[in-house]
Amino acid sequence: MSDKNDTRKLILEAVITCVEKYGIDKVTTRRIAEEAGTNIASINYYFRSKDELIAETLSMTITHMFEDVSKSLDDADQSFETALTEVFFYLSDGCLRFPGISRAHLFKIVMEKDYTSVSGKTFLKVFERLVERAESAYPSKNPKQLRLRLSQVLSSLMFTMLAPDFLPVAREYRLSSPKNAKILAEAYASLFVEGR
Repeated sequence: MSDKNDTRKLILEAVITCVEKYGIDKVTTRRIAEEAGTNIASINYYFRSKDELIAETLSMTITHMFEDVSKSLDDADQSFETALTEVFFYLSDGCLRFPGISRAHLFKIVMEKDYTSVSGKTFLKVFERLVERAESAYPSKNPKQLRLRLSQVLSSLMFTMLAPDFLPVAREYRLSSPKNAKILAEAYASLFVEGR
C-alpha cells in the first residue's frame, strides 16, 4: 500500500476513534490529527473538509456493515431465523463495540430523517433483503404482514441500539455485553418468527 493510502487510512481510523471517544458532535480536525499522528494540513490535503471526512468515514463503516450482513443474508444453507439472528447480533454487537459510530448512523436516519443518506439507504437495503428472505422462507404468509412485522422488530432493535438503557428490561436483555447481545438478537428474531 502506498504512503498516501496509509495516511488516508490512518486518518479515517482516527475519525472512528475520535467519534467513539468524544461523540460525533465533538470531533475536531485537531483531535483527528492528534489521533492519526499527523497534522491538520495533511487532513486538508486528503479531505476537503471535516464534513467530507466524517461523511467518508460513515460511508466506509456502513459499507463494511452491509458487506458483513450480506454474508448472512446470502447464505442459502442457513434458515431465515438463523440469518435474522446473525444480522440482529451483528447490529447489536456492533453497537456495543462502536456505540458512537452506530448512533451516528442511526442519528442521521432517526433524528435528521435523512433517509437518502448512505446510512439510510444501507439500512433500507438490509431491511429489503430481510423482507426477501422472509417472503422466501414463509411463502404462504401475507407479504404485507411479514414486512410490517419485520419493520416493527427492526425498529425496536434500532431503538435499543440508540438508547440501550432507556427501557427497564431483565438484565439478560440489556445491551451490555456480547453475550447479552446474542441473547437479545435471539429474542428479537423469535419475536418475528413467533409473530409472523
